[in-house]
Amino acid sequence: MGGRSNAAKKALEFVKSGMVVGLGTGRTSEIFIKLLAKKKLRIICVPTSKRSERVARRAGLVVKELNEVKRVDVAVDGADQVDKGLNLIKGYGGALFREKIVDYAAKRFVVIVDESKLRDELEGWVPLEVSSFAVEQVRRELGWLGADSRLRMKGKKRFITDNRNVIVDAYFERINGPEKLHETLKDIPGVIETGIFAGGVWKVIIGSEKGVRLLS
Repeated sequence: MGGRSNAAKKALEFVKSGMVVGLGTGRTSEIFIKLLAKKKLRIICVPTSKRSERVARRAGLVVKELNEVKRVDVAVDGADQVDKGLNLIKGYGGALFREKIVDYAAKRFVVIVDESKLRDELEGWVPLEVSSFAVEQVRRELGWLGADSRLRMKGKKRFITDNRNVIVDAYFERINGPEKLHETLKDIPGVIETGIFAGGVWKVIIGSEKGVRLLS
């Protein structure tokens, strides 16, 4: 069993019957969703993307929207990068806005990753969900911050999020202060949400071929 599978399997320990469970987006999250379905628990699931919703429904899980539940007991989601302070970069799959809403609504936010996602410091591409109306202005402001940027494409067309927005990826060689950078980026008119998750994580489960270890 690989690192992703080991991390996903460990996360099952934090889900009990009667819970409302936030379901993340991405390959590791999809492994978790399929394993969760096999447990046959009495739970309600709140997906963070249309893709995760499809996977959950096909697996036989009960799915509701966030507005239809009174709480989220635990959210289990992957990440593209995790630093020592449990800060994250998410959104390489394009679901960062809904992920942040559901993950931060949960009483407990559990992150499942393999060892390749660990960093001493966050770095590189930061996804931003952006209004299509403001793409070029956002990119100009990113340039004034010293960041290269690119509009994410799917083939020859713009990548469109579940919320009908676009993704602009901004490059930062090093991110010394994730929370401050998030606030700076979020203040740019047209930026709806950033892929920087600064704080709010309860546990990170790191999977490897040999097993798992937990950060909290």
